[in-house]
Amino acid sequence: MGDKHSDDIVSSSASQEFILPADCTNDDKELQWAFRKLDATLLAVIILSNVLNSMDRSNLGLSKVAGLEEDTGMSGSDFNVVVSAMYPTYLLFMLPSNLVLRKVGARFWLSFITVIWGIINMSMAFAKNKTDFVICRLFLGAAESGATPGVLMLITLWYPRKMVTSRISTFYSSFAIGAVIGGPIASGIMKITNPHFKSWQWIFFIEGLTTIGYGFVMFFLLADYPEKSWLLNTREKALLKRRMEEDQVEGGHRAVNKKRLWRHVRDPLVYAQALIPFCGNFGTSTIMTFSAIIVNQLGYSASASLAMQAAPGICGFIGILLSRYYPKWFGYHYYGGSLFIAACIITASTILLATVNNSARIFALCLLSFGSFGTGGIGPGWLMSNVGGPTRAAFSGAISVILGGLGGLCASYIYRNQDAPRYMFGHGMNLFAGIFIIVVSTIAYVIILSRNKQKETCTINVSHLSKDEQIDLENDHPDFRYMA
Repeated sequence: MGDKHSDDIVSSSASQEFILPADCTNDDKELQWAFRKLDATLLAVIILSNVLNSMDRSNLGLSKVAGLEEDTGMSGSDFNVVVSAMYPTYLLFMLPSNLVLRKVGARFWLSFITVIWGIINMSMAFAKNKTDFVICRLFLGAAESGATPGVLMLITLWYPRKMVTSRISTFYSSFAIGAVIGGPIASGIMKITNPHFKSWQWIFFIEGLTTIGYGFVMFFLLADYPEKSWLLNTREKALLKRRMEEDQVEGGHRAVNKKRLWRHVRDPLVYAQALIPFCGNFGTSTIMTFSAIIVNQLGYSASASLAMQAAPGICGFIGILLSRYYPKWFGYHYYGGSLFIAACIITASTILLATVNNSARIFALCLLSFGSFGTGGIGPGWLMSNVGGPTRAAFSGAISVILGGLGGLCASYIYRNQDAPRYMFGHGMNLFAGIFIIVVSTIAYVIILSRNKQKETCTINVSHLSKDEQIDLENDHPDFRYMA
């Protein structure tokens, strides 16, 4: 965090202490009401933003079905190159974007990049060839790079650890919502007749313009920290502040600890858990970018293919919403989440590889969506639930999205024109991703059990350390326990 911004926040916090009354003993209901307020404002705002993000990402595949490839002279692997073009800048600018967010605040930065990526999406309506699209996608990747890691960091600063998985699952459900409504909306937009604009151009133009408008709305609805919330009253802010302190999560005002950051960079647990969304993004990219294309190759018309994308999208939405309950139902993220989700992906991919029956393959796409979108909740949710401080939160959120982006980059090339209509290579890669989820989840589970056992048997006395030094221990604090 920049020094000036950090000093401003600290001085503001110092001048406005939120002190609970002495008789405050039964505040659970008030705290629960405060979190419901946050869900209805903060969470709702970022979810709707991500719905638009999801639609803006998937409109490229929908536009291909609407005739983009033929109208722009693309052939062979040109379309795959265009799809993948956003990921190099997406990954390159992710860390700088996160640093800017820490300096200027989430309210301004998330609103600003939303407007920018809306402008870029609208500009793609005027692209004439592959080169134009590649340039637009490069800028799009840079604009979108800070959105998801910024939101993940926000959630860890506003919610205690036991609520993180459910909120992240709810946030990631917005990708599925975009897949549900994106196809039917694009199908409706295709019906617009204009001699100067083709149907796929209208898709980019209208959806981009909508995103621009919402970006301005976000600026008036978001807040950087709980203390700045326009909806919470003074008592609710105090209750929330105390709850976060009890959970050993500092409220976001501390700068990233560079020494602690290096320790997190070397932690294999972070990478094992972050590889879950990497694998899951093979399936989510299949649904968001290629499902309408796959359905179109089954013999359905362009408009029907776009509309039918809603079915896998609905299954993905259900899958990611249910993923928030897996740790509660099964007692562990590992058993109820990762293994079950991996089984869905493996089963779906096997069906897609084994049969040419249209009904069976559409069912398999729905099952693939159910499992793959579920990784969007259980993967980052499990990772961010094991965050003990702002440094761990910043690094974990960034590495989760970076590896997820790499998964999307790899998935850009697994469904190739020459493999139509069976797409054996693409379905085979999804099968491999499902198997790999089991491997990395098991590694993470074993590490967590080992570390918790070590904390129980080898207690460390930190009473000689100052409060700040104890906070800086983050996950190494003797009272911290990892969530399996």
